[in-house]
Amino acid sequence: MKTMPILLLLLALGLAANVVLGPLGLGLIAWRVSANLINQTYGADAATLALVVPAALAAAWLWWRGRRLAAPLALGAGLAALYYAVAEVLGPDYTRYAGNNERFFPLFLAVIVLAWVVAARAWVALDPEPPRPAPWLARAFAAVLLAAGALLAVAWLAQVLDIARTGGLGQAAQAREYAEAPTAFWVVRIVDLGVIAPACLATGVGLWRGRAAAIKAAYGLAAFLTLQGASVLAMGAVMLWRRDPTASPALVYALAPVVLAAAAGTLALMRSYAGRAPAAARRRATAAAHA
Repeated sequence: MKTMPILLLLLALGLAANVVLGPLGLGLIAWRVSANLINQTYGADAATLALVVPAALAAAWLWWRGRRLAAPLALGAGLAALYYAVAEVLGPDYTRYAGNNERFFPLFLAVIVLAWVVAARAWVALDPEPPRPAPWLARAFAAVLLAAGALLAVAWLAQVLDIARTGGLGQAAQAREYAEAPTAFWVVRIVDLGVIAPACLATGVGLWRGRAAAIKAAYGLAAFLTLQGASVLAMGAVMLWRRDPTASPALVYALAPVVLAAAAGTLALMRSYAGRAPAAARRRATAAAHA
């Protein structure tokens, strides 16, 4: 029996249970967060249920059928689920706000463990020498990666440097967001500035130059960036819709075309990955033809 389809199915069920039990569903999970973060939770939960859960289910089916697309799709779903679950555990202020989300920690822990196991196994299952995408596609997706990394750097570095220089945030909305949820603020900045932005920039530069390692990383990052970008966009859109005073229209308007471009690039990369044999297989076929 194949293990990965079962792990992916369990991951999808865990994510769905988390959303259904939360404020978007039955409301049994009362998060110890501010009103601002509740709005973000609505958006993140909606994106998880609408995108990440179906991606995990699709990856499970593809893996069961032995399809090549299973690995990059499973990697994207696993990384998105890991970000989502870790932020949910570390983001709340357990001494400041009323709630009960700590009682559901076994569920969050199960999602975290399943997510990193799925992501690790999916990365190993990716072709070590994946097919090279068409030059135009490689350059186009490299531009998307560079834009995503630059957007994160510009959006968050200005705030971090402002705090380092003055000890606080100058803009009233940002200062309020930071005062209401400092832990969640720093969790997002650490992950985005310490992991996601460098990965996007390094992979984008390597993909533009045609580096083999960057091509594999691009296939692995594509689905994750689309899912995570859609989640952030949903959070921002919900905050605008609910007239959250800490909402940032500029970030939403800047992120929307990046997410759409990432989605288009991901679809094109997935077709490239599924439709072309890896380099090692092509070399073996060429050698056999000339034998």
